[in-house]
Amino acid sequence: MSMLRKLRRSVLLRGSAAACAFALGGLPDDAAAASHDALHDVYGYFSYMSNVESEIRSYHAALDALAQAKADLAAAQSNLAEARTAQEDAAANLVRAGQNLRAAEDRLAAVRIALAAAEEASALRTQEAIAAQRAEAAYASEVYAHRARVNALSVQESRLSGTSDGGKERAEVVARVLREVGYEQNRIVDAQLMVEAELARTSGAAPADGTSALDAVSAQVAAAQAALDAVEAHFDALTAVREAAEDAERDARELVTDYQQELAASEEDLVQTHTDRAEAENYDREAKAWAAEAAHGERTAAAQLAQSEYELKYFGEGRGYQTGLEYYAWRGERAGHQLYLPFSYFERTHRGRMKLDYGISGGYVKSNTGFENGSTSGWADTQLSITLRNEKRINRVYYGFGLNVPTGRSRFARYAVVPEGLARFTDFGAGWQYIPSIEVVHLITERDRLTGRLSYAVRSGYNYAKEVPNARVSPGNIFSQEVEYLHAGTRKQYMVQLYHNTTGHAVQDAVDVNTRTITGKNSYRDGDDWELRFFYNKRIAKKDELRFYTIYALTEAASGIDSQSTARQYYGLGLRHSISSKLTWQVMAHYANVSSTSDPLRTALNTGGGFKRRALIGGVEWKPSEHRNFTFQAERYVRRDDGGFGYNGWGLALWYQETL
Repeated sequence: MSMLRKLRRSVLLRGSAAACAFALGGLPDDAAAASHDALHDVYGYFSYMSNVESEIRSYHAALDALAQAKADLAAAQSNLAEARTAQEDAAANLVRAGQNLRAAEDRLAAVRIALAAAEEASALRTQEAIAAQRAEAAYASEVYAHRARVNALSVQESRLSGTSDGGKERAEVVARVLREVGYEQNRIVDAQLMVEAELARTSGAAPADGTSALDAVSAQVAAAQAALDAVEAHFDALTAVREAAEDAERDARELVTDYQQELAASEEDLVQTHTDRAEAENYDREAKAWAAEAAHGERTAAAQLAQSEYELKYFGEGRGYQTGLEYYAWRGERAGHQLYLPFSYFERTHRGRMKLDYGISGGYVKSNTGFENGSTSGWADTQLSITLRNEKRINRVYYGFGLNVPTGRSRFARYAVVPEGLARFTDFGAGWQYIPSIEVVHLITERDRLTGRLSYAVRSGYNYAKEVPNARVSPGNIFSQEVEYLHAGTRKQYMVQLYHNTTGHAVQDAVDVNTRTITGKNSYRDGDDWELRFFYNKRIAKKDELRFYTIYALTEAASGIDSQSTARQYYGLGLRHSISSKLTWQVMAHYANVSSTSDPLRTALNTGGGFKRRALIGGVEWKPSEHRNFTFQAERYVRRDDGGFGYNGWGLALWYQETL
């Protein structure tokens, strides 16, 4: 393959890798695609398939997260409503508890006042009862004396007269007289005289000093009885007063007991009311805390919902960068090495209805083939890209534009050109390139998609030879087409790609490096490139994936210069093992069979014959966080050229990717 062809393919696929970086979150960039470098292109293709499947899983996870966020918000809103209702209830309960407490305190104070009044009244009633009891007791002796006198006189009267009718008449007279005098003690003598006079009148004879003993005793009995009746009447009055006083005292004591019981109940009620108030205050604090927590939970759920809606709306978007270190060392006719320090930045944005991707990639390269004038160093070309995304549910269209900025060395010595398959870069720079492109993706199913890509590279001329500084090449423009079918299943992913490009006419100054002069001009057209690629990845166990790929490429002979068609075959078989969700390792064997390396424009380190290349690659991928990723790969390869000449070497790569 000619130097120009390799430059052409390198730039085009660098731009493709930059575009993939947007879609996939960053892939190894600047791949030397002409040789399908196993460290870069092949790794990138498998990453592409895995990332599409991961993107589908992440999208469903985003949908699930959105649904969960909506459910969480609904639950949080319900909880907030309940908390606010509880807070209102707690506040009302606290008011009622305060009212009940004040009422209990007022009632207790009233009961205490009433009890004091009842106790005071009870003490007074007790004094009154005691006084009545004392009065009754003091008067009882008087009653007893009168009863004794009546009894004694009655016995005397009975002895004298027995139970005659005269006695009966006399008793009637005595009773009538006592009624007339009103049973007054101070008129007993008058009563006796009146009784004697009445008896004398009724008997027809006047009373005299010689009154019979019976009459005298009867009169005394009557008078004593009258006196007794008066005393007993007074005693009955005292008894009634005493009984009334005792009843009043008993009622007063019962009232005091009632008030004492009511006081105890009021005190218990006050204690309970204090407890109720404390419980109400605690409930109020808990309700307020619940409401505050529920409000915070509602805000958090609303924020999470907004975040989930944002993440789903801007799914797959973000920005990040990739850097690292790559080193290659080989031995052949001479020992050589190459160091590359890459850097790329990407951003996937969504501004209103405008969806744009931006990217920039470049790096520093230092290379030495081991030959005289075989070293070069400096910046590689810089690639800029922008992509406008029009994404629908079934069909997606991507409008892209890539720009190759010639920051690298386009003029280098012929012995600085690195043979194919030894290192990342075979050459180091070109001129300005403007690459518009369009990509259409049709989703047959969620996990099956058909993609078509078109691009047209407009390439400017540049000086290409260090030995002849004025030697210039005007490369032809490149029209590229690609069709891709991808199945991104959960356990199995595979991809088939058919690639073709055609190149316009180029004009290049022919040089004589010995005389360092331009000897003429060559006008030619590179032959078309055809490639058929197949990549397969299958999960054969919970943590193990089997990987396989094959690529068949044909580069047709160029017209206008001495050239021949070149056939290329690439095969690879490997295993990827997941130690954990953050750590994986992989190993893969590669085989390449290239029919020719003929390049009449760059003959220094090309034999013209074909070669076979065998390589074994081992690597580790560590993802310490969701946004950071480390990848390390080591390659041991052997290139055997037709005729026995060949190379063997090592390749090491360490990449670091971070999304921001």
